[in-house]
Amino acid sequence: MNRFFLLLVAIVLAGCGAQAAGPGAGGTVSGSSGPFSAQAAPARLAAGETVHLILTVTGPIDYEIGCVQTLHIWAEDSQHQQVWAQPVPAIQCMAFGHKSLPAGEAAKFTADWPTSSNLAPGTYTIHGLFLVVLPMGAGARVRENLPPLAIQISR
Repeated sequence: MNRFFLLLVAIVLAGCGAQAAGPGAGGTVSGSSGPFSAQAAPARLAAGETVHLILTVTGPIDYEIGCVQTLHIWAEDSQHQQVWAQPVPAIQCMAFGHKSLPAGEAAKFTADWPTSSNLAPGTYTIHGLFLVVLPMGAGARVRENLPPLAIQISR
């Protein structure tokens, strides 16, 4: 009986300084597609806060570098209307190159989505395109190749 009482007191005291995050705030959402593993946090946040994206790319892969933005991301609302995109404005120059990531090695890329305080509550999806080097004669580039990540926005 004494042990139970002491355990109960310890649990109560341990929770005395704890603070909860805002209503529904927090969490992480992640997904994988081929050599791409993406993670966004927080997965639930208030309009006006920032979502942080980490993309891990695992080789072997060749990707574009130089005056190009290697990672393009955008957010769409539940009606598939784009509400934000990065990079804005698009970078344009003539210095293009590529980088090879050997098999088994990984590279990390980060991006932030500073959500607008005017966003309506609901589910928004982050989409992305990582610029891989296509072989000569390859068809048209795909529109997106990263796993979509659902984010919940509240007021």
